[in-house]
Amino acid sequence: MAAIGCAAGTPARAEEAWPARPIKLVVPWPAGGPTDIFGRVVARELAARLGVPVVVDNRAGATGTIGVQHVARSQADGTTLLFANTTAVIGSIAALGEAPKPFDPVADFAPLGLLVETAVVLWAHQSTGLASFEQFLARARDRAQPPVPFGTTGSGAVSELAVEQLGRHFGLNLLKVPYRGTAPQVADLAAGHVQVGAADYPVAEGHVQSGRLRPLLVIGKERLPELPDTPTSAEYGITEPDFTIWNGAFAPAATPAPILARLRQELQQIGRGDAFRAVAEGKGNRLIFQAGAEATARLQAELAGRRAFDREASAHQG
Repeated sequence: MAAIGCAAGTPARAEEAWPARPIKLVVPWPAGGPTDIFGRVVARELAARLGVPVVVDNRAGATGTIGVQHVARSQADGTTLLFANTTAVIGSIAALGEAPKPFDPVADFAPLGLLVETAVVLWAHQSTGLASFEQFLARARDRAQPPVPFGTTGSGAVSELAVEQLGRHFGLNLLKVPYRGTAPQVADLAAGHVQVGAADYPVAEGHVQSGRLRPLLVIGKERLPELPDTPTSAEYGITEPDFTIWNGAFAPAATPAPILARLRQELQQIGRGDAFRAVAEGKGNRLIFQAGAEATARLQAELAGRRAFDREASAHQG
């Protein structure tokens, strides 16, 4: 078998066969969270279609930037890919403000396909006695009581931005409790170690059915069919920026066009297939497929919106 070698960040030679060796799919979050769950299905289905192993590599840390940066600096030969969400690709960079950036979400990557959008919900542990968003507002506005511990998944995450957004809009007294990912945050929330948190519906679903977690608010514009009685943040006058979370796949920007085209074709089919639909359809999710220029335009718009939000948050704190 001919070796596939090239300098980091440079494309493989056009004449080299692809895929000729295993592919690594980097997930920049711990195992068990929604991005990891989606990514593992994509890896399994992609391996079957390409005829080579596709191995999931969880590289968590720094709100996803460790894993994303690793892919940005990898060889652009189609053997190292990224499966990530809005927080890791966009939110983490927007939160850095004017500080040096470990990667550029637009320039360093070629979007292979955004596959699914997920609604984020504000949850309360049953022990709090909070059964509605109005009750939460009353408790978090009560300055005679300690701040409400609010679980987040790091700077730039939707859960973190929800603290800023809700706190600023309603004048709430909240205490951020950071976690390395959604799965550990929800585990502590379900155990009652933290009172309130914002997390994707699919991760919290089992705890809702058991009664340990109660939905208070959908962070978004539309109510969820699964939670028809839970209001949205838009109903309370909060409409921008859009905090819907997407999950999708990326390759280093210099990856050869034929490889990108093949991967986009396969990912579109995977996103429509039964295996992916079984884990991603419903449950607060909406199946999509955005790739190429369409996905790039979305990244640019969301990055601009997040940066504007973070500037306003900094000005408010100042």
